Amino acid sequence: MYVLTCRAAPRETFTYETRKKCWGEKKHSLKMNLLPKSSKEFSSAEYWETFFKKRGASAFEWYGAYVDHCAVLHKYIKPKDKVPFLSVGGDIGVRTVQYRDMSGEYVIEDVKGEDGNYFRHLVFLSNVNVVQSEAKLLHSASKSVSSQKKKKKDKRRGRPCSEAEKTPDPKPGQAVDKSYLCCDHHRAMIAGLVLLNKKSGLLADTLFSLLVVGLGGGSLPSFIHDYFSQSTVDAIEIDPVVLEMATTWFEFSQDDRMKVILADGLKYISTLADSGTVTYDVVMFDVDNKDTTLGMSCPPPAFVDDLFLQKVRKLLAPQGLFILNLVCRDRTLKDKVIVAIKKLFPLVYLRKIEGEVNEILYCQLTTELKAGSKDLLEAGRTLENALKKPGRHWDQTYNLAEMLKKVTIV
Repeated sequence: MYVLTCRAAPRETFTYETRKKCWGEKKHSLKMNLLPKSSKEFSSAEYWETFFKKRGASAFEWYGAYVDHCAVLHKYIKPKDKVPFLSVGGDIGVRTVQYRDMSGEYVIEDVKGEDGNYFRHLVFLSNVNVVQSEAKLLHSASKSVSSQKKKKKDKRRGRPCSEAEKTPDPKPGQAVDKSYLCCDHHRAMIAGLVLLNKKSGLLADTLFSLLVVGLGGGSLPSFIHDYFSQSTVDAIEIDPVVLEMATTWFEFSQDDRMKVILADGLKYISTLADSGTVTYDVVMFDVDNKDTTLGMSCPPPAFVDDLFLQKVRKLLAPQGLFILNLVCRDRTLKDKVIVAIKKLFPLVYLRKIEGEVNEILYCQLTTELKAGSKDLLEAGRTLENALKKPGRHWDQTYNLAEMLKKVTIV
């Protein structure tokens, strides 16, 4: 039984034999011929060269998701048959599609991880290989009388306690853990805020303004808003559907310190910079590229164009900070981006994310703000201690100072 899949989160896939039963070998001969016939063929370089040559940019668009074809598959899969999974992550578990957008743009799904926690995923159907946003769902602390009675019955029946005590399936609108940042690149972007004030140390009540391009589920701007009490956050999002989704499914909300601007980020920043009326202490780019044929998936190339970077520079306060989430597999293109940034920002720090393509660039307007590794680590510890206020939930897996250990100067 052979499995082909490519996604940052688990997805069910089909085998050669299953497809042969379901659709017939002649009708789908091209697709069938692309599947390996043996483990030896699967591990050969020749097989993959042929596979990618025939499929090109759409190499992984043909296999489909199990949920899309289960009505057909259930005719052939026996109760004792096992359906294998292949995943980069370890969150294969109970998966529930909570909402499928009627326009076909995105899916909201809840996944039970190996640790028993539930996670809410946003997946855009235009790029099903990527989990766009993830939030950790909070378990309900209270248990109803009926659930307690049910637990006792389960124990009397001889069922294991671990089975009886499992948390119920998550429901729409369930509370989201706002302290949880699922991605290391988001954690690194937050940690980089210590560069705003390296001498006295950035504290939770430090006053600063921030502009972030790209909303997603809203976890990044929400974390900044909730944990930095004197911050003001403007988030630019081009798609109103994304704002609606973040509000409905990820508990994102706006107030006098959090504002979403529905606009094209390129046009909005250019207009604002040319007006000369507003500056920000921090500008963050966390926006994905919809064109999957390019070697750079974050941000779109236009956001790191020389002329546009000049607009970004104009938006920054004198001691401001520009933070860029760069995801680029093309080395030549990446080098070009870094050269363009170095022309405008004399001081650039780099944090590579282990196990990911993401690289976080922290860019400043003057070398006078240069901080050594020791200074960064100390500032990180100071900030983390300030954020861990009594009575406020803190994700214990997030060591802010640890994220600054491998920061280097470009």
